Amino acid sequence: MFRIIKVIKELLIYRDFIRSIKNDMKISPIWTRKNLRVDKINRIYTVVNLPPEVIFSNDLPVESRPSFVLSEIKPINDHFRSLELEELMTLWLEPVKGTNNEAYLVVYQFIFRDISWLWVVRFLIEITSIVLLVTYWHKIINIF
Repeated sequence: MFRIIKVIKELLIYRDFIRSIKNDMKISPIWTRKNLRVDKINRIYTVVNLPPEVIFSNDLPVESRPSFVLSEIKPINDHFRSLELEELMTLWLEPVKGTNNEAYLVVYQFIFRDISWLWVVRFLIEITSIVLLVTYWHKIINIF
């Protein structure tokens, strides 16, 4: 029972998170400067292209390219920190396929702490069981 209260609170926080992002998209110039976009499930994403001096540098190994990407997105992280959204999101980096690790997809998404697919399935099974029990209560009593 207490878990459902936590889930409802988390959904309310998610709703506020979405509102904050949508309002910030309209007023903040960082969205256009860093080419930030929002997809249909409210993840914030952008693509960071590495400059030629990083790509062709013999001193910089390929494994250190994500650290360069992190330094490039530092202004975005600082902006989300100023909005107090940083602790609600997780960062995900992935090289864009077909670019030979020369471009990275950067995705920020909301962290659901109390909601999981397992919890949703279990909750639906429990509610369905209770409804079936109430609906067929007289037949169950007749069996015993």
